[in-house]
Order: sequence, then structure tokens, then C-alpha cells
Amino acid sequence: MKLERLINEFLTELKFSGASSSTLEAYGFHLEKLKKFLEERKTSFQSLDGKTAKEFRNYLSALGLSAKSINATLSACKSFYDFLIEEGKAKGNPFASKKLRVVEEKRQPNFLSEEELKKVLHALKGLPYHVSLAFKVMLTSGLRVSEAASLTKEDLVTIKGRSFLKVRRGKGKKERLVPVVDEDVAKELVFFAEEREGLLFGVSAKTLKNYACLVKKKTGVDFHSHRLRHTFATKLLACGVGIDVVQKVLGHASIETTRRYAETLPEKVFKLAAKVKKTKVES
Repeated sequence: MKLERLINEFLTELKFSGASSSTLEAYGFHLEKLKKFLEERKTSFQSLDGKTAKEFRNYLSALGLSAKSINATLSACKSFYDFLIEEGKAKGNPFASKKLRVVEEKRQPNFLSEEELKKVLHALKGLPYHVSLAFKVMLTSGLRVSEAASLTKEDLVTIKGRSFLKVRRGKGKKERLVPVVDEDVAKELVFFAEEREGLLFGVSAKTLKNYACLVKKKTGVDFHSHRLRHTFATKLLACGVGIDVVQKVLGHASIETTRRYAETLPEKVFKLAAKVKKTKVES
């Protein structure tokens, strides 16, 4: 059986298990690298062993991929071979060894400075309204771009007069309830959602990422959607919100991940925190 067909069958199984469209896209992207590697070496997937798996890892490194990208690709390959074993198409998993993983440099959260944030918010005014609102919601709720893109009208709930977003397909398939901390953005979102059907913002995560690139070009700020999440979390911690609360809001499986935000709280962030209540998200 051709490798391409098996990859498609694997992705179909992932879809049936509840994987998001962004997850399916990522796995397909990673496995395409494996397919290309095997084709270049004229090697079948059945004959791939531990030694060849190491060669594949080195091949990825030679492509200039980061340690994080290499590990993500190896993880996708491991899951794929687990599937092949279940289907009786492979006898062992050459990607099972943890020694294959590359040591990743711990990146500190990269929040937007006050000046950068002003430039970004100004640039959002030039985007289509639904896209601009999606970014403002990410800034005031800490949602991942895939989570924001997956929202529906039904995911917006009001509890005791406050607006919350129900994240149904968070990382690790965990559900959580997230507050929209800016009152103006919350009201804007409620009004916007009244006439919506299907996906709340009507765009994919990929489309939002493309618009983020446009904002980057217009402002000169090294902007990507995840920096909004970093900014949201850093502001909460700087304002004195408990790290365990921030962990729940962000949907971090480990509090150690959240703690990295706390470790990036220099004096200038505390000064920023003092201005949080004064600085409103521009409409």
C-alpha cells in the first residue's frame, strides 16, 4: 500500500477521534517531510528502523528547522507508526525512542510593549471588522488563534453579567471557560454575535495568521497572534492575578509553563500593569 494513502487514512482516523482542522493540517505537513525523505532515499516506510529515524532527524536539522519543529515532526511520525502497527502495516515503531528528541531552548514569553501594542491596535482598524475583533478578543481573553477561529455563537455565554468564552477544543482536547476581561470588547462581541451563524468570526486559523503577517508588515512590529496571548497573560500576572488562575485561563496543562510568564516580569512590566486599567482596547 502506498505511503500517501496510509497517511490519508491516518489523518481520517485523527479526524474521527476529534482532532481539530489545524491539528490535521499540522500532522499532514509533518508527515509530508517523512514521505519526501523516504522518496529521496528510495526507502520504504516498512524498512525504516531506529538508525534511519536518526538520519531523518538529522535531515530535518539540515533543512534548518528549529528544535521545536523537529520534535513536532518526530512526534507526528511516532503517532503515525503507532497507527501503522495497529493496522498491521508495521512491526515496530522506529520513532519510539525518546533519545531522538532534540533539546529545545526554553523560550521566554514575548509580550508586546506598550508602544508595540499601540501600533498593532492602530493597524487592526484597517482590517476587516470580524478579523480585527478576533484579534481583540485574543488580546483580552488569551485564546490561541486556533481556539478563536473555532468559536461559535453558542460558545459566548453570560454569567452574572460577565461575558465568557467556552473553549471546547483547547490544546489536549480540554474544555475551559475564559473571561473577556475588557468590558468594551465584551459588549462589542455580544452585539456582533447576535447575527452570526456557524463559526463566530467566519475565518480559519490560517487566515488569521495571514492577517497577522499583514499587520507585521504595516507596523514593523514582530507581530504574530500568539504575542497577544503572551501579552494577556503577562498583564494578568503583573496585576497580581494568581498564577494558578492564569494557568486555568490559558489552559496550560503544567503550571511550569505558566510560571515562565512570571519569570519575565521585569520592572517595566510592573509599570505597564499600572496602566492596564487606563489603557482601553481601541474599537
